Amino acid sequence: MPFTTRAISTRAIADFSEAIKLSPSYARAYGNRALAYHAERDFEHAIDDYSVQIRIAPTVLAYLNRGNVYRDSEQLDRAAADYASVIRMAPTDARGWRNRGMIRLFKGDHKGGLADYNKALAYDPADVYSWNNRGQAKMRLGDKKGAIADFRKALQLRPGLETALTSLEQLGAKP
Repeated sequence: MPFTTRAISTRAIADFSEAIKLSPSYARAYGNRALAYHAERDFEHAIDDYSVQIRIAPTVLAYLNRGNVYRDSEQLDRAAADYASVIRMAPTDARGWRNRGMIRLFKGDHKGGLADYNKALAYDPADVYSWNNRGQAKMRLGDKKGAIADFRKALQLRPGLETALTSLEQLGAKP
């Protein structure tokens, strides 16, 4: 009998709920259950569980994950706040900068997004999405030459990346 993703998530939620009942201060169980809720697109429960996990044991990953749920539920200011917490906790971890940069781009703060992607790339120069998204920021700021260079770098790291190819086409440039 094949399992569906939904059936697996439902079972995982039940298992983690049982673990929480047995050990209510086990932060990882809250984080894992939150991940299952997020997979189900049950954002409210995911946020609640990540919040408990953060109260018990605040970690970079817990803030990143809750920020992702806020982002996916279009609570962009809260997502940005969680990614800023990641930056405070681990300033050399590119994930905080990259994710906050994305939120800044979503909100139309292209200069802020560019600054965050510059930091992300300083700490993780192999991150294809930071190159691609920094290209987006540069394109929106009118830096065509810089945008083209960033999209080409993204394609060098991940040939065939659709968003980079589409952006280069919009700019009238070849890959």
